[in-house]
Amino acid sequence: MKTKLAALVAAVALAGAPLALARQGSPEAAPMKITAAPATLTAAQRTTLLKEVAASMEKVKTASGRFDQLSPDFTATTGTFAISRPGKVRFDYDDPTPLLIVSNGTTVAMQDSELETTDRVPLSSTPLSLLLDDNLDFASEAEILDVSNEGDNVSITLSDPDGEMDGTLTLLFAGADHDLTGWRTTDSAGNVTDVKLHDVVTGKKLNPRLFIVKDFDDE
Repeated sequence: MKTKLAALVAAVALAGAPLALARQGSPEAAPMKITAAPATLTAAQRTTLLKEVAASMEKVKTASGRFDQLSPDFTATTGTFAISRPGKVRFDYDDPTPLLIVSNGTTVAMQDSELETTDRVPLSSTPLSLLLDDNLDFASEAEILDVSNEGDNVSITLSDPDGEMDGTLTLLFAGADHDLTGWRTTDSAGNVTDVKLHDVVTGKKLNPRLFIVKDFDDE
């Protein structure tokens, strides 16, 4: 049950962020490196950086690859993802995790094949509506808690100004193109869920059926 809840937090409270995606291999294969200390940004530098990140994310219309998730109870899960902007994303968890999370552009569905249940929430009530938007604007659509620049690595910590999303979301970017490499969600109790992306392919035509989820009673 904890894994399922963590999946919902990670995927709905930001399942969909992989938009400007890292074009590297598995993170486990990446060599360890020492990064520079966090740079103190001026207001102008912060604004410029946020605009650069948003522009980079908007460029990627489709993407697919794999993800690794570490839940608050240290349960590790893996799976595949696919994105078609605007508004559509699919997270398919590997066995034995029986979860499928899909946004069709209007609603976000979380399906449990073991329990044969499908739960839906409006896309507009999740951060996916921001991150899968064609016109991304961090400053006007989210409360920005922190922007950090450490060498080639950038992190942006956000919260929901309307209070509908519990806790905070930290997006992690790397490289000159500000490719999204993963994200971290922290709920109000301090529970942290980490998601890392790898084996990413961008610009590939995706089957529209990937973003359709039928209820078990309709199958």
